Parts: sequence; C-alpha cells; structure tokens
Amino acid sequence: MTATSRDPRRSRIRARVPQLAPTPIRTARGSRSAAADERVLAEFLEASLRVPDLVLPPRKRFEFPSPPTPVPEISAQALLSGDSAAAPPAVISAAAESGAFRVAGAVDARVVRDAIEASGALFAAPEEVKRELGRWFRRGDPVAGEEFFWFRPASPGEEGALDASLPGSTYRVFREKIDTVASKMEDVAKRVITVLSDNVKNPKGSALSREASSILCLTLYSCSMSKTCQNEIASTDPANSHALSILLSGRDRQICLRNQGGSTFFSLPAGSMLVTIDKQIQEWSNGEFKSAAGEILFEKTVEQDPFISLEFLYSPGDLHLSEVGRHARCIDHPKLVSFRDQILIALVLLSFFYLFWC
Repeated sequence: MTATSRDPRRSRIRARVPQLAPTPIRTARGSRSAAADERVLAEFLEASLRVPDLVLPPRKRFEFPSPPTPVPEISAQALLSGDSAAAPPAVISAAAESGAFRVAGAVDARVVRDAIEASGALFAAPEEVKRELGRWFRRGDPVAGEEFFWFRPASPGEEGALDASLPGSTYRVFREKIDTVASKMEDVAKRVITVLSDNVKNPKGSALSREASSILCLTLYSCSMSKTCQNEIASTDPANSHALSILLSGRDRQICLRNQGGSTFFSLPAGSMLVTIDKQIQEWSNGEFKSAAGEILFEKTVEQDPFISLEFLYSPGDLHLSEVGRHARCIDHPKLVSFRDQILIALVLLSFFYLFWC
C-alpha cells in the first residue's frame, strides 16, 4: 500500500432528529441572547411546530322541546246525552293520549260554591267529634290540613251516625247542598266508564277491581300553595283503588296535570270538571288508556276564606263482563282443543271407520 493510499472511510448515516431550540447564550449584562433573534426563532418555530387541521363539528340546529298536549274539552250535554257521535271518540282519544279531559258546563258554578260553603261547617266541628267520626275525618299533611270523606252510596246507619254526631243541622244542610253536585259527578263518571269499557280492545280480567267504594273527598287546605306546586318531585301517582278522579271548583282555577308526558298547567273554568284516568283503568286496559293526576293550584291570603277542594274518586265495583267490553267480545278468539278431547275424537272416528268400512 502506498503512502498516498487512504483507508476506506465508513459511510455515515445521519439520523434525522427534531431540531432543538437554540440555547440562550449568556453574554454580558443587558445584552440579548441568541434565542431572542427573530430570524432564528422564526426558523425554529417553522421547523418544529405542526399545527393540525381542525375541523369544526357540524352545527346542530337548536330545537325547542315540543309543547305538552293540550287537555281536550268535551261538552257535558254531548257526553251525557248518550246518542252523540262526537263525545265517545273524544273520550277514547283523550284517555289514550293524555289520560285526562275537561267537561264543560257540567254543574252550575253557584251550586258548587254553595256546596263548598256548606262543607265549611263540617271542618268547624269540635275536635272530639272529629275523633269520634274517624272513618270520615282524616288529618292530612301540612299542606292539606284536613280531609272529609263522604262515601257513596251512604248507608242509613252511616248517615244516622253523621247526623247525630255533628252539631245541629250541620250534616242535613251539607247533604242537601252536596247531593246535587255529587250526583252530577257520578253521572259523568259512569258515562266515561261505559264509553271506555265499550271500546277497550284487550281488557285484563272480566271486571274492574272492588277494592274501594266511591268517595267524595273534600280537602281543607292550610298552606299558601298546593303540594304539587311546592314539591315537583313528590309522588302524585293516582291510587290503585279507584278508576276515575274528577275535580270540580266553583271558581276559575289553575290546574297542574301530571302524566307520562310531564306537567301541564291550564285553566279550569268554574263549574267545569277535570276527569283523570287512574291506574286501575290503565292496568285493566293493558296500557291502552293512560293514567294522570290533577291538582288545583291556589294562593291563599290572610283575608281569604279557607280554601276547600272537591274531588270525586269513582270505583265502578258493580260492572262485570256482561256490562263492559262489548267491543272486545265481538273479536273472534281462536278456540283451543285439549289433548284429551283430541284423543276422544280420534277414537270416535276410528269406531265409525271400522263399523262402516270393515
């Protein structure tokens, strides 16, 4: 090998590494560092920064929640006449959608106010009398201060006990005033039950439950606002023991209706009824008709008289399959033949075969 020869040089592979930021160079006090140079800093940022392409999500159009279904109104004359073609479809539609509807012009508003005023004497009875009549009087919660249950139909013994225990002619005056109102509410309830039972498609069982009798409930409130308005999470599910609930007021009132769709607030004119379907009907109809709960909202002032609400809880315990579900009975259901009957039929056919062909 000559002196001019050189050793072969190894190939060098230069790895591509990210460019490091320039290190500041300490210089004299007050002078700038190398990193502060605009050109060097710009080259570093251009080589190191990788800004991703950002794509904004598609703009979603804001949609307001759908308003609650308005509570339909049915004329009391059309509902109670029995021969109207408009009332039954409206009742069925309301029961299937919201579980409630209003009955306009059901009772004269003055008659309702007179009945409520007469009931004030019941709550003014002495406490010892109320304890003695414990079946009819019940102490409620802080909102519903007191309740009086008037069972329908009332037996002669029950009416005698009320008349003898309540002072003076309190019960006789109350019964005279309230009987007309209660009869109107009961007529509406019977008509609604008849319409629903005649048009139910697949009822559960042959009759509605006999858990309780019908009750006219009068509630004396002692708070500035009703329970449903104050506590929205409180349970307002209707009781299972009744089929229908009917609210009635002698004055224009605001109503809070709660059902599966949420809460709805609307006005109930004086003398009109609010009919709500209770859970007994919902379970009996296998969910075809929905349940709901309604409550009167009110504001009480110091000068105002005590507020008393009127609610009728109807239980049709005397209706059986012979009276209800005529529409359901018109449907032809397949008839099943038991295995035992099939064997007997086969034996009879074999006997005829051997007698006539052998």
